[in-house]
Amino acid sequence: MQQVISETDDLDLPSKLILNNKEFRSGTKIVRKHSCGSIVGTLSGPHRKVLFYLHQNKGQVVSKQILKRVGWAGKAVTCASVLVAIYEIRRVLDCRCIQTVSNEGYVMAD
Repeated sequence: MQQVISETDDLDLPSKLILNNKEFRSGTKIVRKHSCGSIVGTLSGPHRKVLFYLHQNKGQVVSKQILKRVGWAGKAVTCASVLVAIYEIRRVLDCRCIQTVSNEGYVMAD
C-alpha cells in the first residue's frame, strides 16, 4: 500500500527538473523542450513547487493539504487551487505521470 505524505518536512526543492523531455526551472515560468530549448509553455511559481514536490516524493501519495502548503505557503487558498495546479502540470507535461488517488491526494509514478 502506498504511504500518504502528511508533512512538509523537507522543502529543499531542486532548481531544475527534466520530465517527459520538458525542462522546468525554479526561477522562471518558462518551460522548454530539453532537447532543443524551444519554449513549450509556462508554469507559475506555485505550480512548479507542487510539481517539484510531487517529483521529490515519487511513488508516495501526497495530500491536497500538503500541496496547498507547498505551493502557497502562508496564503489562504482552497483545494481548487491544487486542482488547477494539477490540471496545468498535466497539460504542460503532456503525460499521465500524476495519478489521482480518491480521497487521499496525488501520486507521481516512479
